[in-house]
Amino acid sequence: MKKYRVGFQRQIKLMIAITLSMTFSVTFAQTTDTKIAEELQAIVSEEHADSGLVSLGAAISKNRVHLATAVYGERETRSGVPVSIDDKWHIGSVTKSMTATMIARLVERGVLQWDTTVGDILTDSRVRPQWRDATLSQLLTHTGGAETDFPRRIQSLHPKEGTERDALRKEEVLKILEEKPDYKPGTDFAYSNVGYTIAAVLATTKTGKTWEDLIREEVFQPLELSSGGFGPPVDVNETMEQPRGHKITWFSGPKAVTTDTDNSPVMGPAGMIHMSLKDLSAYANEHLLGSQGKSELLSAQTYQRLHEPGMEDYAYGWILALDDSWANEHKVLYHNGSNRFWFALLVIIPELQISIAVTTNYGDLKPARKSAWNIVKHMTAFLMENPDI
Repeated sequence: MKKYRVGFQRQIKLMIAITLSMTFSVTFAQTTDTKIAEELQAIVSEEHADSGLVSLGAAISKNRVHLATAVYGERETRSGVPVSIDDKWHIGSVTKSMTATMIARLVERGVLQWDTTVGDILTDSRVRPQWRDATLSQLLTHTGGAETDFPRRIQSLHPKEGTERDALRKEEVLKILEEKPDYKPGTDFAYSNVGYTIAAVLATTKTGKTWEDLIREEVFQPLELSSGGFGPPVDVNETMEQPRGHKITWFSGPKAVTTDTDNSPVMGPAGMIHMSLKDLSAYANEHLLGSQGKSELLSAQTYQRLHEPGMEDYAYGWILALDDSWANEHKVLYHNGSNRFWFALLVIIPELQISIAVTTNYGDLKPARKSAWNIVKHMTAFLMENPDI
């Protein structure tokens, strides 16, 4: 196979290190065109060989048609157990756009408003006055005054899903709100896992439901994302039926971690979802069609808000790519995510109606990012050069 070389002059500058109620039928077709599948498999295999990643997967879709999924590598390093196209992947901070989408559903039903404030919902006396006017919109665009991360001590907190986890998440948010915000809400930008968790707590306090249940009801169920779940994918029978995450070691290369190794679920609304590549593509496609008013999940006006960048080119869980020359100057929105053991990148190009998802089960961010963007740029160019495929 001819060696693929990246011919772009510079990388994307804004690359963040990130450390139903109602249901309806979603039609997500699959093409039988072999040219796209062969091209995607070729570039995934080549990037896997060049990068040293344990495994690498990608899916590409256009106009609600799933064009292809390709994977290469092992579920666990040196295990000899290959990954499959139906495997589940931890998507890290790609979760943020799903949290924002869930809240958008509540806004459209009048349960919340974009200008709902912390003080409107959290009436606890511990909430400092400086926090009370921070809005949902600000929290979801990283302009709400929140610091980047929770104190390190929360990483020891791993309550089981349910009321215990929900109560602990709210308590940890209240501890943050006891202190002054890092800056006056609405005046600055700071990428924040804390801000997304505060926003989720506003939604759970208002509805009386956990964040996990809200994501199921407002995102997974209506879009039929049956593989969606929380935390790393877990083996039912402990027979390595799903990929393992891997950490970096200095001398012996990637090392597999256990299937419960993850950030604390306290910060779950900022980065804790897993799903298959095909389901991740289906989710992205709904955002693509939504911008054209063709989605039943949300209105075109709401999608426009979700995709409109604010400070630092950040929208509601989406980042505007600073260099989109490789996409013929079309608007490119993306988000990447990692919990240090996995990496995911989700890219949508609304004007071309293309979405590309890339995942790996190795948390070495430098080769993971490089390979992911190489795949995205290569496949975008391929589709633009072959519009009739």
